[in-house]
Amino acid sequence: MTDTELLKRYSPYLQYDSFESFRADSAAVLTDHFLDDGAAWSHTNTLKRSGGSVLAAARPRPGQVKLELALLGAKHYANGATVRRGDYLDAVGREYVADARRMHAEARYADRIYGHAVRDSSGAIWLQYWFSYYYNNKNFLGIGLHEGDWEMIQIRLGRTGTPTVATFAQHNTGEAFTWSQLELRSLRSGPVPVVYVGRGSHALFASSGTHWPLPFPVPPDYANGKGPRVRPALEVITDNGPGWALWPGKWGSSDSSPRGPVDKGQWSDPAGFHEEVGGSLTRARPRPRAVPAAPPPAPPAPKIKVRRVEDRALVEYSFPKTATGAALPEQLVVSVDSPDDDLPPSTQAFDVKARTGAVVHPTRLADKRYVVQVVAYSEKGMESEAVSAKLARPR
Repeated sequence: MTDTELLKRYSPYLQYDSFESFRADSAAVLTDHFLDDGAAWSHTNTLKRSGGSVLAAARPRPGQVKLELALLGAKHYANGATVRRGDYLDAVGREYVADARRMHAEARYADRIYGHAVRDSSGAIWLQYWFSYYYNNKNFLGIGLHEGDWEMIQIRLGRTGTPTVATFAQHNTGEAFTWSQLELRSLRSGPVPVVYVGRGSHALFASSGTHWPLPFPVPPDYANGKGPRVRPALEVITDNGPGWALWPGKWGSSDSSPRGPVDKGQWSDPAGFHEEVGGSLTRARPRPRAVPAAPPPAPPAPKIKVRRVEDRALVEYSFPKTATGAALPEQLVVSVDSPDDDLPPSTQAFDVKARTGAVVHPTRLADKRYVVQVVAYSEKGMESEAVSAKLARPR
């Protein structure tokens, strides 16, 4: 089989969290987005120099260069301008959930991943799958929030052409697995891995649950696995391009916005990455990951009442008096999702200032059914049990 055929053969399923607002979509979401609300030119994503000067815009002014994936390159932009490492993409408007859902609704952007085949020093082939997200809002607590997000998994094929080990990226680290440790979905062409996506962070896991890729006090990742299971369309990228995959700039204007696939060590040294995160090509099992002996306490689950107020969801909540040993709720995370469309949930966070209160979710409701999910977070990022309520169509 060719590299392209192998990449398609083992392309994974992504199992999302039920609160997840961002999907692994085309990298063009970040370059192409603009909002034409009839107001101003400022509602357009841009490509900028490190000092803030605009090089291109998704909705260009007269005389401006149009921003699109095809403009980006390793050393020069398509218009001949020199690429600098300090260049970055800026997602203007800061309405990240609404922007990402709007772009996901267009079939040409929705559910896309990128495959890259690379051989290590022993000649073994690694199949890499790169996932691009519009935004990272891990835990909704201001921790690690950033525009743009790149995550990946990789699978090593043995001498017989069958998978032996895999590596899942998680923030600035990762986790190593043997093939037998993964959840597999059987297809006519053979089994492929199921990858659990961390809520907001998009860190990747082999199972659902609460995960601690980074040591406490960094909050855990949640991947409840109760969202959709999707096998995105695959596009192949190589060491020769396309140019955007080799672009050295930042995918976002946040301090912690990432650079693209070519800037990651595993792009050219997959075996080194696998060993760095505890894997081995000789041991039977990877090194186990340490978990906190006693995780911080979680807050109590709220009681909720949900109703429509014109075209918005009003959520009234109340918390019981905090029991001994329980944490105080600091934030309420509210997800509004419709079973009548294929859009990701619209998930927003609200500060909790009292035991009782009400919040209005900003997403406009259409003439559809909705499910509202609510979870509380403590100051240390521990979550309560989730509660939910249904909203019927308006009469």
